[in-house]
Amino acid sequence: MLIKEIQEALQMGDAETVKNKTEEALKENYTAEQILEKGLIPTITKIGKEFRAGDIFIPDVLMSSRAMHACLYVLKPLLSDHSQGESEAKGTIIIGTVAGDLHDIGKNIIAMCLSGDSYNVIDLGIDVPATDFVDAIRKYKPDIVAISALLTTTIEEMRDVITSIVNEGLRKKVKIIVGGGPVTPDFAESVGADAYGEDVFDTIERVNVLLGQKPGMVIKH
Repeated sequence: MLIKEIQEALQMGDAETVKNKTEEALKENYTAEQILEKGLIPTITKIGKEFRAGDIFIPDVLMSSRAMHACLYVLKPLLSDHSQGESEAKGTIIIGTVAGDLHDIGKNIIAMCLSGDSYNVIDLGIDVPATDFVDAIRKYKPDIVAISALLTTTIEEMRDVITSIVNEGLRKKVKIIVGGGPVTPDFAESVGADAYGEDVFDTIERVNVLLGQKPGMVIKH
């Protein structure tokens, strides 16, 4: 019953209820893994299918993603020695929105979902210049750099970021994925990215493919 209530609250994007029901489930001796596998992952999968079908939209997904984050907040201490632990994470990902672009909804959803899929995610935020991406690569030694742009006037910044990574001799050390409203597969190829993320769930799937990892809360085609 509690698992079903968690699923329903996730679907509704009710973060407070998700948090409370997750805590109740733990008190009723559900394990963190059971809550993830039976409550969280199937619901996020369902939400992904509805999003791709056009039955729900970005605001709905954002609310559910925040609710998912509330669940993960409760479970994280119990998973610190397992999938959520940095030392045993699937990989490290740097994510950020390019310089001149202040949009972060899609980026935030992706960052939260990647975290839920057992990645160590470092969010550089919005309006991130190429030099900051380069500095972060040197500091965190990520497996993937995820670059977001939501404006037609800022997507060319992606080219600048990737060019800077190349010029600094770091390109072979990371995989690069790009995404955002005006970004297309052709544009991603033209700037030298390894992959293009069409939407939140496609991005997570592409990341898993790039790193050869098993999917978690990922929507399969």
